[in-house]
Amino acid sequence: MIKNSEGIEIPLYIITEIKKNEGYLGQLDSLGDGDHGINMSKGMTIALKNILADGTHEMTAGFEYIKEALLEYVGGSMGPLYGMMFLGFIRASKGKEEINSFVMASMLNGTVSNIETITDARVGDKSLLDSLVPAAAAFSESIQVDQDFEKGLRAMAEASQRGLESTRNLKANIGRSVRLGDKTLGHLDAGAASCNIILNALSKSVIGIERGVWHATLSQ
Repeated sequence: MIKNSEGIEIPLYIITEIKKNEGYLGQLDSLGDGDHGINMSKGMTIALKNILADGTHEMTAGFEYIKEALLEYVGGSMGPLYGMMFLGFIRASKGKEEINSFVMASMLNGTVSNIETITDARVGDKSLLDSLVPAAAAFSESIQVDQDFEKGLRAMAEASQRGLESTRNLKANIGRSVRLGDKTLGHLDAGAASCNIILNALSKSVIGIERGVWHATLSQ
């Protein structure tokens, strides 16, 4: 487990990784508006500014700043979708002194439930859910076997990556890309990619903090 009050490096690392991958996400969004990387990076930059101004060390508080920035500054459908993702993280961890495997399972499952309330997309439609849903399921399944937090996080990250890769062979059934039909085949989904970046950053930072060796490097 990790202490919520000392977990600010988790949202900070998520911010760092999204900002670092701005160009990559923009390239993946070339079939759409091409602005997914720019918009996500903009939201994360604002969240970072607010976190540093506040000086909080709490993980949940950091997620609050990310949620607010994404909802306010990321346009189109992705702002609300990612706002709901981080709201799931917030609701499950708020008031919890310790973030253990059971809290993390609630965080991940909460994000899935939240997002599914505001979109008709489901796994197989070529969206961020193709990364998120299998990741949440893999974590829950892993901790039910032996309750090993680190193994669960690694299983989550691996399932997220597989989910992202699966979008290459999917035709878009949701969003603006639907109009492109078969042209979307052979391309990774930008939303699934940004979700994968977030989940990988979550896994790496929590494992690092739990081991006592993690130090986030910020790209400000």
